[in-house]
Amino acid sequence: MYPEQWSGPGFPKAGPGEVPEELFPEVGCAQWVGTRKLQNDVIRVHVKDAGRGQMLTVADGIGLDEAAGEAATMAADTVWWEFDRAEPAKDPNQLLLYLIGKAHKKLLGLNEEAQARGEMPTGAALAVVLVRNRRAVFASIGNVRVFLLRGGALLQLSRDHLLSLEAEERDILADKAPDLEPDWALRVTAYAGMDGLKQVDWQSTPITLQKNDQLVILSSGLYGALPEQELVQLLTQSPPQEAADAVIARVRARTKDSQSNASISILRLSSRRRRGQTTDVMNFPVR
Repeated sequence: MYPEQWSGPGFPKAGPGEVPEELFPEVGCAQWVGTRKLQNDVIRVHVKDAGRGQMLTVADGIGLDEAAGEAATMAADTVWWEFDRAEPAKDPNQLLLYLIGKAHKKLLGLNEEAQARGEMPTGAALAVVLVRNRRAVFASIGNVRVFLLRGGALLQLSRDHLLSLEAEERDILADKAPDLEPDWALRVTAYAGMDGLKQVDWQSTPITLQKNDQLVILSSGLYGALPEQELVQLLTQSPPQEAADAVIARVRARTKDSQSNASISILRLSSRRRRGQTTDVMNFPVR
């Protein structure tokens, strides 16, 4: 970190003779297939700074069986590789939109090939978080959620793209739409790979992160699986990797008949560098 990077929009300024405390990123990732046959959530993390900062992404496949997993893998891998090769000087906001755009374009191509074979199109709900010099931006499509955990409060930053929300905005209630299927409210209205995509949730104003802040990405199968205060307790009582493992273990213990794929990715800013936090999670193990 250099002195010229200590000021700017949304960045805490140092007083005369002061140097802002250097904070180090800690990451944790965990997932569980649930009661589904296949794991169609994909996590990718890039923590080697090299001037680019850090990146978290979670993709949740949409579609049938293996095709959904293929779409999620392609989306997350595209984000990872494009971030890895990006110019360090590239503006984070522009980089964020570039990453989302590249993943969307890849899945559009995948769907063109699938339709040529007479197969159903697929896609992926996708969230990407970028952190550089304590400033965070994010973008999301679909129902993968981005949260900020600060001072014991878990704040949802992203907006879901769900049919239920659109129905509320248009004053369409479930009892006035009897022809809709029971799970209509949970259907996504936007996802990477969607033909005619119009909705991307984008945090263009950087969020200045404080010591011990945590950015958390949850797939649709995880949020709501635990009470909020229980989730907060698990996230705050251990380092990120232990916390991620504990969250998944608690979800597994609570599950009875049905549980979707559950994934969690965490980035915390700490005052000390922990061992084992200098490598990237590209081939995150499925478990």
